[in-house]
Order: sequence, then structure tokens, then C-alpha cells
Amino acid sequence: MQSEMSNIDGLPLSREMQDLQNRFNTMMHTINSNSKVAAFMNSSLGQYLDDHPFLALLLLVFTIMSAVPVGLFLIFAVVTSLLACIGFIVMEGLMLSIGGVVLLCFLCGMVLISLAISSLLAICYFTFSTTMNYYHNASTASKKEETISPSANMCPGNTESKSTKAE
Repeated sequence: MQSEMSNIDGLPLSREMQDLQNRFNTMMHTINSNSKVAAFMNSSLGQYLDDHPFLALLLLVFTIMSAVPVGLFLIFAVVTSLLACIGFIVMEGLMLSIGGVVLLCFLCGMVLISLAISSLLAICYFTFSTTMNYYHNASTASKKEETISPSANMCPGNTESKSTKAE
């Protein structure tokens, strides 16, 4: 019952947080030790994205969200190219032009959506980070008060002499 109350009341969860942090660090080490990831991170683009994490998140979200539409467009282009071999050259130009305009409009919308999602994720990250820093600072301050209080009670004469000297 006491452990349930400590989790509900927001009291220290340091053991669980340390376990989560250790698992995250292990996963990050595994990813970073991959030779392809290391080669990319040593490139100028990898270093630039490492210095600009919001841009990296935006690029990741945009790439993931635009993979299916780009793939569908490529399939559409191949199919229309096959139709051009049959004799519909004018139709191909028209269809590819219309498809290109539709893809351009769709990707512009995807940029706006990925920007919004990246902004939301960044806000959530900063909120969580600030909350965790506040939680950590509050628990550290309470631990310091606990360690200072017993020492002050053990030597009450020293505190009185300091206060009289200050006057």
C-alpha cells in the first residue's frame, strides 16, 4: 500500500526512472554503434541534423508521412509510361502533369501537417523535460533539507553563536 501511495502522490520514482533511462541508453548505444548510422552521423548532413534536432524531427516526420504518396505516384508514373508505349503519348503528358500538380499540392499539405506534428512533439518534449527537472529539483531539495535538519538539531549551540556573531 505504501508503494502505491508513493506512486500516486508523486513521491520519488527514481528506481523506475533509472531503469527506463538505462533501457533507453542501451537502445541508443545499439543504434549508434551501427556502422551505417555512424557513417551518416560523421557526414556533414548528419552533423548538421545533430546540431538541429527540431529540423531532424521535421524531416523524419515528413519522410515517413510522404513515403506512401510518393510510392503511389511512382506506380502511377510507371503505369502511365506503359500506356504511352501503347500510343497514348499526349494522354501520358496530361496525366503526369495532373498527377504532378496533385502530388505537389499533397506534399505541401504534408509539410504543414508534419510541421504541426513536429511542433506538438517538441512542445510535449519540453513540457515533459521541464516537469521532470522540476520533480528532480524538488526531490533533491527535500533530501537536502532532511540531511541539514538532523545536523542542526544535534548542535544547537553552534547556530546560536553564529546568530549572535552576526549581530
